[in-house]
Amino acid sequence: MECLTYLLKVTACTVLFFGFYLLVLRKLTFFKINRFYLLATLLLSFIIPSLQLEVKREIKTMETEAPAKIPEIKPATPAPTQLIQPIMLEYQPEVRPQIDWMVVMYFIYVGTASLLLLACLWQLLGLLKHTGRYTKNSDGLKLISKSEGFTNCSFFNYVFINHEDLSTAGLLVLLKHEQVHANQYHSIDKIILMVFKAILWFNPIVYLYDKALEQVHEYEADEITSASFGNQAYASLLLQLAVTKTNNTLIHNFVKSPIKDRIKMLFYAKSNNMKKLIYLLALPVIVGLFWLFAVQVVYANKMVGLKHGGLLVQEGKILSTGTSSIKNVSGETISSGKNHQSALVTYKSAQVKSNQEVLTDTVKPKPVKPKIISYRKLRGDVRTKTYYIENAVIDIVNCRLEAGYVEFDKANNKILARNATLKTLDGKSTIKSTLFTFDLNKGSYSVENGESKIGVNINGAGHGRDFLIKLNDNIDYIAKDSVRISRDKSIVSLFGNAMLFYNEVKLSGSKIVYNRKDNRVLVNDATMISGDTKINADSLVFDIKTKKAKLYGADSNR
Repeated sequence: MECLTYLLKVTACTVLFFGFYLLVLRKLTFFKINRFYLLATLLLSFIIPSLQLEVKREIKTMETEAPAKIPEIKPATPAPTQLIQPIMLEYQPEVRPQIDWMVVMYFIYVGTASLLLLACLWQLLGLLKHTGRYTKNSDGLKLISKSEGFTNCSFFNYVFINHEDLSTAGLLVLLKHEQVHANQYHSIDKIILMVFKAILWFNPIVYLYDKALEQVHEYEADEITSASFGNQAYASLLLQLAVTKTNNTLIHNFVKSPIKDRIKMLFYAKSNNMKKLIYLLALPVIVGLFWLFAVQVVYANKMVGLKHGGLLVQEGKILSTGTSSIKNVSGETISSGKNHQSALVTYKSAQVKSNQEVLTDTVKPKPVKPKIISYRKLRGDVRTKTYYIENAVIDIVNCRLEAGYVEFDKANNKILARNATLKTLDGKSTIKSTLFTFDLNKGSYSVENGESKIGVNINGAGHGRDFLIKLNDNIDYIAKDSVRISRDKSIVSLFGNAMLFYNEVKLSGSKIVYNRKDNRVLVNDATMISGDTKINADSLVFDIKTKKAKLYGADSNR
């Protein structure tokens, strides 16, 4: 999925860059600069989406009240009781295989790109087999006589000539033209475009890039050649050889590009040097694409703005009080000689005494509906609405449960799975245990070995766009809209009704950024819940390592 997203971003860059060339630069006669623009922007289209840059912004802090005591999470009752045994018939279901369309798309893309690269290599070998016998002239060109196939064309300093089509004067003009191609290394551009066309074979813009670059090559060679022989004589030779063409995309054919456009450009007025400033208009396009695809805004806060009765509070204890200077994290003095009240709130991890913990939420979750993918045997009890499944594969939101034995209590909406494995559908996170207990009404689960994720709102991930991913042993999150992970996987950004769970603490907001390197979580439009304590803030920074939170523009209620 990340590869597909990257290629779509590359395509968007090529569309904007080529659109700018088509509307602004195409009719300028600065052919070398146009050639550089086309190659550079095509390369930038691949570079910009691969970058991950951060821009830090400061958020103003506000003083507000915060509770002096943060309660610890209380453990709930242990795992549920054993369900009753089945009394109904058994039957063998039909197992239907599922198609992973993302994998199919991946193989189609790679297969097509590989075939195009092989075709390019085949054309190159077809050219090289004709380069064994040649005559070298004083300008360094290697002349090869050829009467069939591709003629009157060049590849690097190899020039393929059909003497039957050319007079002595025409041969001199053609050799001068092809010498310009060889001296400017235009064939390297052709090879680069062949590779780009193979990678972006689905993008029609890259084929327009190829056509535009070939046209610029011919304009540049025509300009230099016609300066030596005259526009009229040169235009006449173009018309004389206009019927000779070839389909080999690696060579420069003397008459392959549109003859009408080339002759018009010969007599077109040269652009004024002041018009070179027009190329500066490409800078806003480049900056805009950098900002859109490569820049991530990170909000940095400077000062803690919590207060509780004039006392500095940490873990429910008074740390300091009195009159002194207030400084922000950069060491700058905010105020001096005035009574100040601030707090740094720290959340202590509760001592877990059972396999099940419950996190209080202000919104009652909707029941989760599991999807049975396959099984070997299924039995049911109509009276109690309980089903017993062997070798079951069940999807719960975007997680997959694989268990040797499952008891599904449909009346109470609970699942008990033995000898089971729970993993995310992308296969990045896996939990194995002898016993899983799922409470689908609460959207939570617990395991016998003490590894617990109770309080994770699995129902919130029930929609197709949602995400429920395990970050590590203590952290889970859900995002309504999307999730972005940096290339080095050190920064995770959640967008749209985002929630992050760390042990007994629940953080929610419009955007959450989790930095694995410094173990900090930034939340915008933040809500923090622990037990029966709820704190709202404009933003907060939660330090996972020290279990301390800095809140800005905060208020609290119980």
